[in-house]
Amino acid sequence: SGINAEYGVGTSAVINRLLSLNKNVIFVTNNTSKTRAAYRETFKNVLNVTVADNQVYSAGVTAALYVKGKLKKGEKIFLVGSEGLSKIMDEYGVEFIGHDCDILDGSYFTDFVSYVPENDVKFVVGAFDCCFNYAKMTKAFIYINECGAEYIATNLDMNHSLSDSRMLPGTGAVLEGLTQSLGIHPKVLGKPSSVMFDMICADHDIQDKSKMLMIGDSLHSDIQFGINSSVDTALVLSGITSRDVLTQEISVKPTFVLNSIADLFE
Repeated sequence: SGINAEYGVGTSAVINRLLSLNKNVIFVTNNTSKTRAAYRETFKNVLNVTVADNQVYSAGVTAALYVKGKLKKGEKIFLVGSEGLSKIMDEYGVEFIGHDCDILDGSYFTDFVSYVPENDVKFVVGAFDCCFNYAKMTKAFIYINECGAEYIATNLDMNHSLSDSRMLPGTGAVLEGLTQSLGIHPKVLGKPSSVMFDMICADHDIQDKSKMLMIGDSLHSDIQFGINSSVDTALVLSGITSRDVLTQEISVKPTFVLNSIADLFE
């Protein structure tokens, strides 16, 4: 999880060793800013690891595949998300509106008295969006509340790590106003929901979960994802979770605890 080289010394060696042993290594992330091709390039350039498209599952790819499987010809989504997520939707042939920065002139209330939503918007897809504002939230609200669009979210992470010393508000924080105003919770497709896991199992014809291990550095995203998907988990302490935090945690308990991913073969 995380797809970040800084999450432990020896990451590249461990991944390449697993691949050399013909292990089916799948990478999962809630980051929706990159396409699969962009992630493959990162793996190659940063970790010297070669992977295929179907070894990389982001919450953005999961969302695109999910709505693509449900939309009929001519139907589309209202997208709250980044430029990267719009590229993912394009890649999978999902028609969308709404992802651009949305600034209305004059009074918001006057503008929305005459606002006419587009036809055939069947989903509102919520993701991390630096351009999210009142106008975009109101349009999303109208599509869900008035037009019956299904409300889905790539994830509800309240914050994410920018560096070792700085956290930033995450997708959950961005969408909280919309969620509260609607009075309903979105269907979550990324971690820790098992939707992404079920998609992986279907794509790779995985039947025996006893031979699977979820590795990650976040208790409430990665480890809870594994628990919700009924597989063993391994927490690495080289990321955002310290041993002190793990000791204080009551509800989420990993199967194994590693100082770093380099300890996987110890």
